[in-house]
Amino acid sequence: MITTVEAIYKQGILHPLKPLSLPEQTRVQIQITGQTPAKKSERPRARQALLKAGIIQPRHSVESKDSVSEAELSAAAHSLAAAGPISELIIADRDKR
Repeated sequence: MITTVEAIYKQGILHPLKPLSLPEQTRVQIQITGQTPAKKSERPRARQALLKAGIIQPRHSVESKDSVSEAELSAAAHSLAAAGPISELIIADRDKR
């Protein structure tokens, strides 16, 4: 019987990614074939092939937001500090119940 099983090598032990249908104490022979990650230069070409085949969908562009100015950050920090520690707000809210 020849079966191909993917496994991860971790701390000196091969861990199969799926359960094996073997009786306990079965002796097997293992042939190791490493999988190398795709080179960065191959990724765009692979992505285009997957898009063309309809296997993946194009990413939706995310609208960029303007960064917050130091003055706006300072004003927000001041407003939040005026409310007091959040733990006290939670305790007060619980006491109302």
